[in-house]
Amino acid sequence: MIRPAALLACVALIAVPTVASSQANDTILPGYWEYNSKVSFGLSSTSVEKKCVEPKDIEKFFSGPSNRHYKCVYPVRNVANGKAEFQGTCTDKRGRKAYVTASGTYSPRHFTLNAKVKTSIIGLNITPTGTIDAKYLGPTCPPKPPKKPKK
Repeated sequence: MIRPAALLACVALIAVPTVASSQANDTILPGYWEYNSKVSFGLSSTSVEKKCVEPKDIEKFFSGPSNRHYKCVYPVRNVANGKAEFQGTCTDKRGRKAYVTASGTYSPRHFTLNAKVKTSIIGLNITPTGTIDAKYLGPTCPPKPPKKPKK
């Protein structure tokens, strides 16, 4: 079963930095960001996450977001002049697909994204939605906590 809320959250949290482009004046700033996200599927859940976006990450995100749970491909990707639109497919490790559409706006210090996922669970079509509103907190990220030693 493809987890729609987890997929939507991953798409929102990972795809949004793709609003960057290689042009310095049409991109988000690298640095520390706060993401406020909401996923709705019957009930709503909200979360706040802070992320460090390093300069090297901007192009990486722009070339195609994916994570350890889903590989996403966006054949439709329009990012310019403060607007972003994505249409594509995310596939989990078992080959289950979900269709994603997302659109929003961005500036160097702020971005918003609204996303819709179409998938099915045990033969039933479902369409969870999500939003993310992110703001730039500053150029410096806090230090990463030390890694715990492996036993």
